[in-house]
Amino acid sequence: MPVSLLLCEGADSSPDVRVLTKLLAGRCRVLPLGQKYGMGTRIMARREVIGQDLVFGILDRDFIAMWTPPIDLPIDWKSSDDTLFFGWYWERKEIENYLIDPAVVEFSLGPTLPIQDDQASLEAARDRLAVYQAARTALATSRLRFRNLPSSFGKERGRERHPFPDNLDEGSCQDGLREVVSLHQESQVVQLDDVEAKFRALLPEFQPGGVRYHSFLHAFCGKDLLWVMDDALRGFGFAGAWAFREKVVTGITQSPDDISGWLPEWRELQLAIESK
Repeated sequence: MPVSLLLCEGADSSPDVRVLTKLLAGRCRVLPLGQKYGMGTRIMARREVIGQDLVFGILDRDFIAMWTPPIDLPIDWKSSDDTLFFGWYWERKEIENYLIDPAVVEFSLGPTLPIQDDQASLEAARDRLAVYQAARTALATSRLRFRNLPSSFGKERGRERHPFPDNLDEGSCQDGLREVVSLHQESQVVQLDDVEAKFRALLPEFQPGGVRYHSFLHAFCGKDLLWVMDDALRGFGFAGAWAFREKVVTGITQSPDDISGWLPEWRELQLAIESK
């Protein structure tokens, strides 16, 4: 049966719903539901009301324990027993990972930001963030299901209050790990030694030559990459990282093109929606 309604994360004006609405125009309605937790239950409830499997969802991929090479396909989202199909995961960490892709930036902004400058600022952000992304992945993949264990730490920054530390070196990230685990001992069985061991094991994957370093636009947090690029983007004439993101999203929504041609995964999501 065709997809009638696609549920996504974010608020009414979030980049998620705006990009998906443009991408899937004429194919299905897109509805934001805020946080992803409990989305599977809400999908099933809506299916029961209408009596048909016409409602599906799409979620952020988040950090993953075992790395698999990207294949430019959305990931099937199924129940833990593999009996229910809920929808899809983005292959990349979150929507910002697509919005900072040089191909998307070039299509949406035109010559406003030369592609070589965008690529250079992205790669500089990747190098600064490598250790912190390993720490975040160690935390995210250590939490118990449905239990709170934040994967980020540091000051809340900008109007979206994005947590981000002042220092990104290995010692500072280890301190951040210890602080997060110690603050959530009552809700977790996870042991600090286990998280630190996972952090050390993951580090080579995030550093030069590592598989996640090589695929950083998929593996690293897009919001973190944006935040580190803030100064560079101001130097290019934007009013900061989040203003840059808004200009990219606006360029996407106002484009006369079928944006599925901008990235292979976007076309594959269109096809999945059409053929469900």
